[in-house]
Amino acid sequence: MTSQMMAAVLYGKEHLQVEAVAIPTIGDGDLLVRVKVALTCGTDVKVFRRGYHARMIVPPAVFGHELAGDVVAVGRDVLGFELGQRVVAANSAPCNDCFFCRKGLENLCEDLLFNNGAYAEYIRIPARIVERNTYLIPKRVSYHDAALVEPLACVLRGFEETAPQPGDTIAIIGL
Repeated sequence: MTSQMMAAVLYGKEHLQVEAVAIPTIGDGDLLVRVKVALTCGTDVKVFRRGYHARMIVPPAVFGHELAGDVVAVGRDVLGFELGQRVVAANSAPCNDCFFCRKGLENLCEDLLFNNGAYAEYIRIPARIVERNTYLIPKRVSYHDAALVEPLACVLRGFEETAPQPGDTIAIIGL
């Protein structure tokens, strides 16, 4: 493997450049994943238009957060993942220790760890996300379908929170 890869780097408001950057190095609890599919969601569009997201990404940074790919390097302390496995990793992981996490409100975590870098050939998946929000992709599921896990989780959470019943009127926005 070479030391460089191509990546889309966000520099600010509507300023995205594809350029050569260093392949991320991994720590003992991390994975390195070769990206097979990276999606663009509404959050990506908003961040691109605004040029930043205070909690999620501060430019300059490799952009994108919804992905599926293959494990190409495994940190020495990682359990449950091996070279060559197909994986999908969420873009964040809660601390599981703060007030909100203890109340089951992980989306409000005071120390929510975000990960960006899906618009690249390789992405480092940090230990906390490896442990809590990285999953093997079953053989029958395509990379494209697997990369939809994070938006699907948003939909399922919405259904959980609103508990729609037969006969209710709901709106579905986007495809």
